[in-house]
Amino acid sequence: MAGSELVDPTTISGPVQPAFPLTANHLDKFVEYRHTSFGQISTIAKVDLPRGSHFCYITTQIPVPKTTWSSIQTSKTDHIELASGLVYMNHSCAPTLEIEVYSPNSKGEYPNGRAGEFRVLKDRDLKAGEELTFFYPSTEYMSPRPFDCLCGAGEGVCIGRQAGAHFLPKTVLDIYFMNDHIKELVAERDGGANVVEKLGSVGQTMQTVSG
Repeated sequence: MAGSELVDPTTISGPVQPAFPLTANHLDKFVEYRHTSFGQISTIAKVDLPRGSHFCYITTQIPVPKTTWSSIQTSKTDHIELASGLVYMNHSCAPTLEIEVYSPNSKGEYPNGRAGEFRVLKDRDLKAGEELTFFYPSTEYMSPRPFDCLCGAGEGVCIGRQAGAHFLPKTVLDIYFMNDHIKELVAERDGGANVVEKLGSVGQTMQTVSG
């Protein structure tokens, strides 16, 4: 599928057209695009994968000076554009994937040219036909464009409004895999290293969350 210009889907009416072919980041064998009922793009798994398995690396990253609606935070101060079909991976409070991002060195270079890895959750398999989603606060401390969550995970699981980890209590963050920069920023917010220890011991293992 040929790409077009990446546009904020909230600024247009009608179906959104993908800006990136799925061959970017070598996604075409594992992912397909599908329009949601709102006309926006979602990413759908084409294959079954066992729990905890590697899904893909982020290799098409473009560093950007500040957070945007489409960027991913890779450290306390660094952000990237994904520049591939991964940008259409939606948020969910009951995600099918988790993302571990890597911090760049002092020259802005990422290890082995990879800015991160998407993995299947440790406690559930991924089935073909499922939407590919991740928990946005696992990378984003303060989202530049908060939104009401429509993931449908249900009461007691859905956070209601996605605005970044800054606005969530650690009891919620403890449920999910959290990246190191989020642990550090949450610890600074809450004024104690014990928060990092808690997130490190509990958040590394994703608990079962289902709608």
